[in-house]
Amino acid sequence: MAVYLVTYDLKAPGRSYQPVHDYLRSFPDWCKGLESVYLIDTTLSTTQVRDALRAKVDGNDKLFVVRITRDWGSVNYGCGDWLNKPGRVF
Repeated sequence: MAVYLVTYDLKAPGRSYQPVHDYLRSFPDWCKGLESVYLIDTTLSTTQVRDALRAKVDGNDKLFVVRITRDWGSVNYGCGDWLNKPGRVF
């Protein structure tokens, strides 16, 4: 398992958030704590997540997927408790 931060910027025209949200919420363990930012816990690779999302967005949209390590910091971030869940693997 790995925790990934996924962020996206969908450009007009034709931006459709629902397919992106549906995909990211299909993971059994996810958190959305910021606008256009999800954290997901999955066995997939960064490339697999990116490629699956690429199929759901337009060619002018932006995606960024990065693996999170135990070394992170935040202020008033609602997913902090989610990240600190006992047993979370980084």
